[in-house]
Amino acid sequence: MSKRANSKYKIDRRLRVNLWGRPKSPINKREYGPGQHGQGRQKPTDYRLQLMAKQRLKGYYG
Repeated sequence: MSKRANSKYKIDRRLRVNLWGRPKSPINKREYGPGQHGQGRQKPTDYRLQLMAKQRLKGYYG
């Protein structure tokens, strides 16, 4: 497996889950995503739940 080019912390915050189980992950401090509009709270739809599960796998495996 090749070395990850992107920041693992940024991926954690974007997906709102601690993928690699790192204790220093910012998701442990902040429950919102990165960027200016990351703090918006929305009720997740069924489509979004399925898409986020897919993106978690994609983020973990590359």
